Parts: sequence; structure tokens; C-alpha cells
Amino acid sequence: MRFLRLCIGGAGALAVAVAALAVPGAAGAAGAPSPPPRAQLAQFSCGHALDPANRSVSVEAVMRPLVATRRFSVKFELLQRASGAATSTALRAGDLGLWLAPATPTLGQLPEDVWRLNKTVLNLVAPAAYQFRVTFRWTGASGRVIGSAVRFSRVCHQQELRPDLAVKSLTVSSVAGNPNQDVYTALITNRGLTGAGPFEVLFVPGGGAVAATLSIPSLGAGRSRTVSFTGPVCDPTDPPTLTADAAHEVDDYTRSNNSATAVCPAAGGS
Repeated sequence: MRFLRLCIGGAGALAVAVAALAVPGAAGAAGAPSPPPRAQLAQFSCGHALDPANRSVSVEAVMRPLVATRRFSVKFELLQRASGAATSTALRAGDLGLWLAPATPTLGQLPEDVWRLNKTVLNLVAPAAYQFRVTFRWTGASGRVIGSAVRFSRVCHQQELRPDLAVKSLTVSSVAGNPNQDVYTALITNRGLTGAGPFEVLFVPGGGAVAATLSIPSLGAGRSRTVSFTGPVCDPTDPPTLTADAAHEVDDYTRSNNSATAVCPAAGGS
């Protein structure tokens, strides 16, 4: 019996060996048209979007009967491989991982029967790669399994498309001729794949001084901007902070890098 080896590429590859299905009449006369596949995947789609809720991957399972088939069933699994990961994990949501059957229980009992079932999964996390693993099962009389097959879809690569504002640095320098003030300079960058804006930068001095804001109309993907504020001399017991997009005007990918706290120079330093 022939075997087909199906793999997900990369380190820690997943491999499944599947017995080739015996199709009566497949080795017909020379020149005769080949019968259609008993199990196949079609209509693969990978939908990209800024909004995670609209990111999607879908595929259609197409199933035709074997001899003596009494019942069709199919199981969809979605394998997710996070960016930088060596192996994939199967997601558990909705009916993923469950056996599904046609609404018409007799479908599959006639040689010309075809069952098409589309599966779509939304709200995909990025960056990550997704691939369907679909198991087909044919059941005969008395519920006996008479055949099975596994098919893998193409890979859907989902990139994180949202902006990612980050405060890369916040430096402190003295003001010439004014020992009671310092200048605080921040480098703000957009590490995402799309532009951001408008948004406000919030500077909170230490010592209870009044906060200040600066409006930035836009910041393109991969671009940076330097901003400066003047405030009281840096106090290590209550250092100033600076936050990009403090009002959450931007659909930022991650906010863990949106703020920075000044490191005050040592007494007597520049």
C-alpha cells in the first residue's frame, strides 16, 4: 500500500503518514479520465486586516464516497505557529477538533454524491502562521470506518499590521544659565507596518509640577521623531515620565513600550 507523507516545514516539523485510499477503477484503461479525488481541499483564503477581529483563514473540504460508504464526516484543526516558534499548536475554539457530518445523513451513499464544507476562523493573532489540518472519514455499515485521509492546506502568514509607538529613549540635559531647570528629550518611533496619528505626547515632571502635552499629527511606519520638554531639575526620588499616545487615540499593537522614565544625572554631573 502506498503512503503519502505530509509535512509542515521548519524545525520541529509535523509529519503525518496517510494510507493511500483505494479507489475502485482508478487503474482503468489507458487514456481514461482519472476519477475525482475522494478527499481534497479547495477555496483556500488568507484574509489580512489591521483589526484582529477581521483577520481570517478559510478552506473548503470536498468529499466524495468510497464504495459502501454510509456516512461522511470531517474534522478541521487549525495549527498555529507563533513568530519565531519551532513547532505548531492546535487551536481550540468553536468546533475546531470536532467531527462534523452532513445535515443530510444519507449524503455519501450514492456514487455521484459530493459534500462541500467551508470552514472560516476569525480573530487571528499576529504575527503567526496558520495551517489547516483536515481529517476525512468514511463510515460503512454498522458504523465501521472504511477509510480515512488527512490533508493540509497552504500556510496563511499573518503579519501584525497595526502601528507600534515606542519611546526609545528619554535623556536629561541641563539648561545653561538656569540651574533650576532641565531639558528632557525623547526619541519616539513607530515600529509598526502602518502610520500612526494624530496622537499626543504627555510629559509629567516630577515634584508636582504641571504636566505638558505635545500634539503629533502623524508618524509613518518605521519613522522616528524627537520631542523636547523643559521642566524642573530631575529629581531621582520623583523622576519625570513621558508617554506617547497617552489618550489612546491610536490602535497601538502594544502599549508596553509607550512610556519611559527619566534617569537623573548624578549630582554634579552634566
